[in-house]
Parts: sequence; structure tokens; C-alpha cells
Amino acid sequence: MTETIQEPSTKSVESDMAYLTDFKPRIMDWSAARVFATKNLKIAIRYPANFLVWGVLPILWFAPFILMATAIAGPSTSTHFTNISGFDDFVQFSVIGWFVFMYLDNSIWGIGNNFRWEQFSGTLEPLFTAPVPRISILLGAAFSDSIQGTLQAIIMLIFAMFLFGVEYAITAIFPTVLILLIMVFALYGFGFMVAGLILVFKDPSVLTQLIAESTYMLSPIQYPVQALPKSVQAIAYVIPTTIGIITVREIAINGTMSLPAFVQSIGALGFLALIFWGLGMLSFKWAEKWTKERGHMGGF
Repeated sequence: MTETIQEPSTKSVESDMAYLTDFKPRIMDWSAARVFATKNLKIAIRYPANFLVWGVLPILWFAPFILMATAIAGPSTSTHFTNISGFDDFVQFSVIGWFVFMYLDNSIWGIGNNFRWEQFSGTLEPLFTAPVPRISILLGAAFSDSIQGTLQAIIMLIFAMFLFGVEYAITAIFPTVLILLIMVFALYGFGFMVAGLILVFKDPSVLTQLIAESTYMLSPIQYPVQALPKSVQAIAYVIPTTIGIITVREIAINGTMSLPAFVQSIGALGFLALIFWGLGMLSFKWAEKWTKERGHMGGF
């Protein structure tokens, strides 16, 4: 019995040739970014309970600090804390810090881990041979992580407000969203650098943990920037979440912020976004080149 081998149709070959002839490299492919983000979100919503767990889990991280502060200084505040921070409610102060910091934590672990999961599934090498700009893949991962992180942050904020009885100004929603958008955009560059570490070191959990803990210490989450040593305060302002936390905290708690200060915060975050994107893309491209030259792209 002979097996019939079907030749590809003339129209199919002509269509493929037309695609290859007309194909031109692009700086950005939004369709590829959308597809990659959609794929990640479909995997995430396959286990919807994870959103609730990761929304509630941060409360277990910062609740001990709040309980300890309350036990030492009494409910809500202390005179010294009010003098250096300008706020008279430590719980209200701390919850906002954690709400904003979740975006940084997500950018540190999320984008890079996307590539680690592709390695585990054996799809990283095919992904990098696709004729799409690498920034499309990076942004696709970043978009999906931002959506998941926003849902988790909102869940955390709602539960924390209910548990600790804190309230925030409703007028803060629009300016807070604006600040978070610029801050998250800056953090994408930070995530690109971590993604480069994943390509080179494969499982840099220790390095990632070091970055996460260092940024957590420098960011004014549980304490104001003024509590840090003078020499460290300047370093803290290099982290986009520092400006984000300070600005969102001022707006959400006080309900207002002077226009010059608000514009200054936007300008500073925009400047950091340019710096982090430049560093992030350069480091990722170097990591990709280094990995390809050694044939380590799909290795463990």
C-alpha cells in the first residue's frame, strides 16, 4: 500500500512567499504583546482562587508590623512618628505603602518568572525564534502581570480597610491612577533587567530575593523616608515606588496635594521611567546575546 503525499497547494505556497517577501522587522508588535498577555491571563484565571490568596497574603506579611507598632506606641500613632512623617495614623500610613509596593514586588518576580516558566515548558527557544521584537514579548508579560497585580492590590486594600477600619479620600482615585500608571511604566524597565538575569542565571532566586528585600527596605512602606540614614535616602529616591508611595499617600490620606508638588512627582517618575527603560533594554539585549552565543537559551 503506497502512502499518498500531498503537495502544498500553489495558493498556500504563494501566500507564504508573499508573507516572507513583505515581512519587515518592526520595533514593536502590539499583536504579539496582546497574544502573549492573553495567554498568561488565561493560565492565571484557570485558578481563580489564586487571586484571592495573593490578595489576602500580603496582609499576613504586614499585620505583625502593625500589631507590634500598636503594642509599643499605642493605637494608631505616636508623637515621634507624627513629627517625622506628617501623618497621625500609622495603620493608614502603612496600608497605602503596601498597596503601592505590590506593584514593585510583582515587577521583580513576575516578568522574569514568565521566562522561567517558558523554560520549564520547553517553549522559550521557539518563542525567541519567532519573528517578533523582543520588547513585544517583554511587554506582553508585563501587561499580564500588571493586570494580575492590580487585582491583587485592590483585594488587599479592600480587606485591609475592612480589617483595620482605615479610610481614604474618594477624590484620590484619578490622581492615584495617573501616578500608578507612570510608576508601573517605569517598573517595566526594572522587570526587564530581572528578565535578563533569568536568561543568564536560569534560576536566580537568591538574586531576585536580594533585590526584593533591598527595595523593600529602601521603599517607605512601613516608615517614612526620613527614618532612613541620610546617605541612604538619596538611593531610596532612585526606586520609582518611593515617589509613588509618597505621592499616593499624600493624596489618599489628606485628600489633596499642591499642584506643583504633584507635577514634580510626575516629572520625576517620567525621568526614572526613561532611565530604567534604557538600562532594562540594554541589559536584556546583552543577556539575550550572551545566552545565544553559548547555546544556553533553553538550558536549566
